[in-house]
Amino acid sequence: MIRFKVLKFSGRRLAVIIAFAIAFASGIWFINNILPYRNIWNSFNTSSDINTFFCEHTDMSKTIRQPINTFSNFIYWFVGIAILRRGWKDQNKRNKYNIISANPFYSIMLGCIMLYIFCASTLFHSSLIEFASRLDFSSVYSLSLFPLMYFTHRVWLLSIGVPSNVKHTKSTTTVVIAFSILYLLFTFFLPHGYENYSVLSIIFTIIVFGIVVEKKDPGKTNGYYLIASIASILFAVMWFGFDVYKLLCNENSFIQPHSLWHLFAGISTFYFYMYIRSEMMQEIPEA
Repeated sequence: MIRFKVLKFSGRRLAVIIAFAIAFASGIWFINNILPYRNIWNSFNTSSDINTFFCEHTDMSKTIRQPINTFSNFIYWFVGIAILRRGWKDQNKRNKYNIISANPFYSIMLGCIMLYIFCASTLFHSSLIEFASRLDFSSVYSLSLFPLMYFTHRVWLLSIGVPSNVKHTKSTTTVVIAFSILYLLFTFFLPHGYENYSVLSIIFTIIVFGIVVEKKDPGKTNGYYLIASIASILFAVMWFGFDVYKLLCNENSFIQPHSLWHLFAGISTFYFYMYIRSEMMQEIPEA
């Protein structure tokens, strides 16, 4: 059982992250308060109740219609960069101790998904237009399908008796193609109104496959990371519900329920990544 300091940044990198956060917040303020542009989103389709759907006060005339919910997407950028950094380093490591280190594309893919969520959610909360809403939901599909792909790959390797730290090209290629097709089907062909049911079915399948993996190959991962991930996503869902039903709602507060949904969803993803990286196999050096 091992722990990884995925977020161990040098002083220079930490300075870059802080500078980005300050620049992001300053950019939102500058666009809304200094630039003369107003009502730029009015020609786009929006839901009739979108200006009251979220707790945060929404000024439909501004370019960044929800500045607090927009800024809170920074957590996705932060986690995405951290995971991408780890995946990039894995490409040059000779020792492979689990499926993540043996297949660096997992880290690179998850990092890119987090950056996609950052972009899609930032656009949505800035504009609140229908097109951005669809992009935002497509990013939710990409994130929910990722752990299902991981557990499917683990179950496959367990069923054929191949250690997870040994690269298996057939299974890797198959799961990537299959889940890419699933993502496209969910994003572009799922009938309207079935979104929540599809996400629930994905979550149920993840739980089943996760139980299978832990039962068939116990003691290899750090369960505390998984507990932290589950607890974080439960907190995220709680704050999402608070936002929808306007509980503890102060529309002018700098802390918004939906911004806390972003925060805890990002933290949950980080701890899930720590969980899948914590799988410990005997190290097998590359030939």
